[in-house]
Amino acid sequence: MAHDLSREDLKRNELGEAVEAGMSFAETHLRLMLGIVVGVVATAVVVWAAWAWRSSRIEAASEALGAAQRVAAGEIVASGAKPDDARNPTFASARERDEKAGALFTAIVEAHGDSGPALASRLRLAEMAFATGDRAAARQHYERVVAAGDDSALAATASLGLAALDRAEGHAAELITRLQNDLANGRGPLPADVLLAELARTQEVAGQPADARTTWRRLVDEHPQSAWTAEARERLAATDAGTR
Repeated sequence: MAHDLSREDLKRNELGEAVEAGMSFAETHLRLMLGIVVGVVATAVVVWAAWAWRSSRIEAASEALGAAQRVAAGEIVASGAKPDDARNPTFASARERDEKAGALFTAIVEAHGDSGPALASRLRLAEMAFATGDRAAARQHYERVVAAGDDSALAATASLGLAALDRAEGHAAELITRLQNDLANGRGPLPADVLLAELARTQEVAGQPADARTTWRRLVDEHPQSAWTAEARERLAATDAGTR
């Protein structure tokens, strides 16, 4: 009977229950730990697979961009053109070369979204469109690169393209305001010295020579080591000669 159990019996029962509870706890938590480990490994495999897939796509896009660049730089020859030569394509006419290069750049854009190679392809398409007078297409490509590229060199190049478009299309006044705001707020992909050079050029186009001179002078004074300083000094010297 239960009330006749000795102290030793109680201890044995307590020990047995404790051991059983411990084994149950260990078994349950072992399953849990194994589940966690398996889950972590599975997650790592998925992450690695995604990284490998993305890397392979970027590599493929980069290779395609290289091929398109070689076509775009292909030499025009009088005879014996080899447009399908993978290493050194040559063409019978610039039109033939540009059409093939444009198709290759477009294919990269369509297949690779806003990856670096695709954005670089958009820049080339914008340049080609600008050169042929299709300013709407050029603007579309430039704006997409700026929107996707943040503060990258690609976005900076696209911003310069948009500035050139604005000047060519008679939007100098609006461009001046935007450049001045970017300078004041320190925003956008273009560094201050480039903004000053673009502002001075635009002020010249807008018929504001005095403002342009002030901006060129500011560029020389504030950014003496800039790559644009030589141009600034030339412009200042030219205006000095013109006022004598």
